[in-house]
Amino acid sequence: MPVSSKEDRVITLSSDALSVSVLANRGARLTSLFNRNDQREWLSQPRHRTLERGPEYGSLFTETDHYGWDEMCPTVDACRFPSDPFLGEEVPDHGELWTLAWDVIESSDARIHQRVKSERFGFTFERVLRVEGATLRSEYMCVVASEVAVPLLWALHPQFTMKDGSRLVLPGLRSTVLDTSLSTEVRDVTWFGDAVVERDVAKGDDRMFYLRPEDHVNEAALIDETGSWLQLAWDRTFAPYLGIWMDHAHYTPGRVMAVEPTNGFLDDLSRAHQQGTLVPFQPGERVSWWVELTIGSGEVKWKSS
Repeated sequence: MPVSSKEDRVITLSSDALSVSVLANRGARLTSLFNRNDQREWLSQPRHRTLERGPEYGSLFTETDHYGWDEMCPTVDACRFPSDPFLGEEVPDHGELWTLAWDVIESSDARIHQRVKSERFGFTFERVLRVEGATLRSEYMCVVASEVAVPLLWALHPQFTMKDGSRLVLPGLRSTVLDTSLSTEVRDVTWFGDAVVERDVAKGDDRMFYLRPEDHVNEAALIDETGSWLQLAWDRTFAPYLGIWMDHAHYTPGRVMAVEPTNGFLDDLSRAHQQGTLVPFQPGERVSWWVELTIGSGEVKWKSS
């Protein structure tokens, strides 16, 4: 049963293989991503099935109930805006979109088009979700109303629930990744060929990794011991960087893996702008990108190979 809120409504998209539930108003959070073939729920669930209300603007994400899939923009970590015309303005933790009210432009049994506007930072953000067979496609569009170019950092934040032995795998070979768990220290750590929450994170803790900027990956897969898998692919021309967050009963009730493609390197809008890893949004330009998620079982085949 999808999570609900007393002040919101749930819209469910479905096919023969997949069921996806979305809180239609506050935050437009995906609350369920359900494989109808093997009854596997892939998104983490909140501690309470019915929420009293959505999070308030400016809330600390770590002090709220962690669950589902939301969008982070224009930052991940709280910071001050790095450029005109919003120079010095405080940007809230986890960005704005997860606490703002979204409009439903259009919806059907397999598609929902939503829009949200940031009054504070002058950008409009749209997302179209479409379910077809075993695939969920998420298409994005963002435009700024400013008269000058504006840096905005977007990152996907899908919190996937992991079972015993579930692992994250990536295409290609690498010997190390970057541990960015402490914002003051970025260090090399060994990559063992996959990531497993119970192996790589102490119980009661969480860790954050980034692939190196030159490590050009545009897909990832989560695989259960049963062979059930979830494969994520994204538009690397817009989002060339990848973060991986793992939680072992620290902020969540169990084990969670978040696969986070992003257009900026590391989690701070100001820092990414200063490093030159963000491509600014030009005035009036409609910037678009996409994410695609597919469920299945058996052997995972990389789409880019």
